[in-house]
Amino acid sequence: MSDTTRTGGEHVCAALQAAGCDVIFSVSGNQILPIFDAAPDAGIRIIHMRHESAAAYAAAAYAEISGRIGVALTSAGPGFLAGLQGVAAAATMELPLLYLSGDAAVSQRGRGAFQEIDQIAIAQVVCKSSCSVDRPGEIPGVFRQAARRSMTGVPGPVHISLPGDVLAASAPADDDDAELESSSKLTSEQESVVATMAARLGAAKKPLILARPSATRGEAAVQLQAVARSLGIQPVAIEAPRGLADLKYASISARFPESDCVLVLAAPDFALGFLARDRIAEDGAILLVDAEGDPPSNRTPDLHLRADMMPALEALRKRLGTDSATDPDWSALWPLPEPPRSGKSETGKVHPLAVSEAVRELIGPDDIVVLDGGEFCQWVRLGLRDLANPVLWNGKIGAIGGGVPMAVGAAVAAAGTGRRVISIMGDGAAGYHLSEFETMDRYSLPVTAIIGNDARWAAEWHLQIARYGEDRTFETELTPARYDQVAAGFEAFGDYITEAGDLPGALQEALDRTKASCINVAIAALPSPAAMS
Repeated sequence: MSDTTRTGGEHVCAALQAAGCDVIFSVSGNQILPIFDAAPDAGIRIIHMRHESAAAYAAAAYAEISGRIGVALTSAGPGFLAGLQGVAAAATMELPLLYLSGDAAVSQRGRGAFQEIDQIAIAQVVCKSSCSVDRPGEIPGVFRQAARRSMTGVPGPVHISLPGDVLAASAPADDDDAELESSSKLTSEQESVVATMAARLGAAKKPLILARPSATRGEAAVQLQAVARSLGIQPVAIEAPRGLADLKYASISARFPESDCVLVLAAPDFALGFLARDRIAEDGAILLVDAEGDPPSNRTPDLHLRADMMPALEALRKRLGTDSATDPDWSALWPLPEPPRSGKSETGKVHPLAVSEAVRELIGPDDIVVLDGGEFCQWVRLGLRDLANPVLWNGKIGAIGGGVPMAVGAAVAAAGTGRRVISIMGDGAAGYHLSEFETMDRYSLPVTAIIGNDARWAAEWHLQIARYGEDRTFETELTPARYDQVAAGFEAFGDYITEAGDLPGALQEALDRTKASCINVAIAALPSPAAMS
């Protein structure tokens, strides 16, 4: 046993420090106040959000931009449940996250205590694992294992339930800390599969790489880019709700069925069209590298490797030569071309592409973009498709509403670096977490938010027209609300734009400010460019 006696709250903060975590995104509650009390002395900053789901979204964005484990902390019961949408989004974004929640006292467990629900069973549905700490001395070891698990294999959220009496009690730390087994090295059989994959890729005329989100970050991204360069192509990131139909790749996705050899570094799920032949490699080979927990493939791959992404990519890179057989015309599909221009906007209604054009004109090379919403942001995704900037999307799960809190997390991670955060969303998505503009003001986060306002739930409104006719668009219209004035009520700056020519100036002013800004843009009610095409 250690000689250092700490409260459970102090053990939590010390364990987070040891894991390299110095920021917690939270909404307070009575069970977790011992952590709030211990955090300042441990040098851990708490960003107090206005909603638990927002806290999870912010923690996910912080993990994306900082490269550290994100931490979201909620109270028990309703607070825990409210945070789960953001946690589920983080899971499909494949971001490392510690989801910490208060819980009913251990001494009252199973007796119908206040806010007592089976948090472990619920969290296991969306998290990599879930557990409860029953004694304060267990906290260091549990947190070490949770931090490693969140980063191991495909990164994702790990949940720890923290009973209120455990956080308030004091105890020394237990010495027992069983380490997780590491599977970072390939076996000889796996190495053999990789060698065959490398040979197939090297001989391909039209190779294609489809990569899951975690393969496009950190050291894995370095290896992935090296593999792609050796083939004379660029990887296609499978990170958006539209999957293979992601408008970022609209200029090349129609050519995917022509590929004669596809390296799939992802789960063979809906986002990949379940590997259907009319979507990718109609007459070509599928080389599948997936992970434990991924669903089975509808289409039998020609080669299949289940392994951690990093060693698999590193082994591929070492085996691929510099002289690939890739057809020069196929290589010419990359890099992605500039997007189409917006043309003239109608009076009083800005074309969605005009928004992306204004952003392209003023964005810096290190600035961060957050996208959130349906039809409007599909246009913006198309309009920004060739930007090299970090773009945080709403994940394969397709949730909307996370754009404002994700901007908070990104801004906290980027503080002091000179990197600016631009959060772009539709008016439907904006309504979920507008109160987080107050959070931006409280922490002096100079986020620039652009709301495309067509006064409707546009995706569903356009679907109703297509399915049922123009006279049957029931309950999908909104008011042309002044979200800029709402943001101003939370001490942000607000601008209202109805003409495309006024947008660049308003955006420049917003980017120059040291406080948050909300630019409410009246946009034309257009279906997504995919639907229009």
